[in-house]
Amino acid sequence: MSNVARVSSYFRRYLRGERVAVWEELRALGPVPDALAEDVAAVADETMIRVGQDVARIAAALPELGWVSADGVEPHEPPTEGAIALADTLAEKVGLPFALEACLRRVGRVWFPGDCEALLLSYHLEPVPRGHPPGPEYPDPLCLPSAYTLAADWDEHGTEPGYTFALAPDERRKANVPGGTHDLALPSQVADPVLHGIAGHPTTTLVDYLRTSIRHGGFPGYSFAPELAPAALITLSTEPDF
Repeated sequence: MSNVARVSSYFRRYLRGERVAVWEELRALGPVPDALAEDVAAVADETMIRVGQDVARIAAALPELGWVSADGVEPHEPPTEGAIALADTLAEKVGLPFALEACLRRVGRVWFPGDCEALLLSYHLEPVPRGHPPGPEYPDPLCLPSAYTLAADWDEHGTEPGYTFALAPDERRKANVPGGTHDLALPSQVADPVLHGIAGHPTTTLVDYLRTSIRHGGFPGYSFAPELAPAALITLSTEPDF
């Protein structure tokens, strides 16, 4: 196979619509061989461009539904030039999964936890969830970190054996009850890392978790009981094209 064909094969198939199949094959690679790195990076980049567009659409609609941030920050902060440069540095310094690197460069920080009666979303409001995730009591609002968050955590903890990066609070903490985090292991050279700590999905990957999130309007916890999801969620939900 020529270099041109090898570099373009996964990416061209992805653009033709073989998105799920391509990502399944990329996961099966394990650590991505150097000869495929450019091709895999192109797929990851295009994927996260599309994720970023969906995130921006949901973030813009949330205030119209009465959503109030849990901590006063904006629901979405697209990556700045500085954050993009830092993501490039982290890829060299740490060794990042392709999907995570592209997410830092193309999506940016996402923070959907908050209060919204229309979405049955509670952080400061009553009632406090009493059961355990997964389920509709825990909508699991989407959270994604910025490159700055990863850089600070790596500088503090990166030399620790078995280092894992806390990508986001878990379902419980997003509902303002004691809980843990959604984690991924670093360094890693795989295409799409497994996320640990996702209730009900112990082996889900970053890309698959984002697909579920977008399919359910940024609140993937409703995937476990879609019949109990609030009617307003349909205005945010769409079938992911990544």
